[in-house]
Amino acid sequence: MEQQELIEKIKRLPRDSVAEVEDFVDSLTRREGVINRQSLHQALADYAIQHAGTDADLDPALEAAATDHLLQQNSEQ
Repeated sequence: MEQQELIEKIKRLPRDSVAEVEDFVDSLTRREGVINRQSLHQALADYAIQHAGTDADLDPALEAAATDHLLQQNSEQ
């Protein structure tokens, strides 16, 4: 079915049915968003598992900065 044909069918619906169509389309959009977030979460988790402990996981400069920050906080207390 072409988009224009679908649009014409929707235009012929009663107002309350158009509202139902709109709700349905919104639910599909929300579901796609959830699926995309789940896919992103899974991809990040897979990457973290694959690269744990490798050079891709460890940033020596960031680790040193974090250590310095923690040591500084401890010395101020």
